[in-house]
Amino acid sequence: MKEWIESALEGSGWTFDEVMAGVEKGDFFIFSNDQAAIVCEYITSPRHKVFHCWAAGGDKNASLKPLEDLINEAEAFAILNGCDSAGGTGRKGWVRAMRNLGYTEATPAVEKEL
Repeated sequence: MKEWIESALEGSGWTFDEVMAGVEKGDFFIFSNDQAAIVCEYITSPRHKVFHCWAAGGDKNASLKPLEDLINEAEAFAILNGCDSAGGTGRKGWVRAMRNLGYTEATPAVEKEL
């Protein structure tokens, strides 16, 4: 699991140890199986609670099925915890992969280091 998350974190500015510290504090959630792992968090606003998955990776020789299983698990967790939507950020290729699960491309993101 560690290597999959580390690979997913490349270029994000996060380290595996920082993610695990966030998990210990309850800020992040990790869903994993024997072929994939995803890191998620809550994003809340006055009207919405979104379950946001922001790092995902897995066995490069596996199909997307193990990841899809985790997404379904994460969605069920999100519903049980009062979220009204789910989404994610990551590499452009995830847009195509997530369409099979009913996700659509949302607003593009931009970033600037301060």
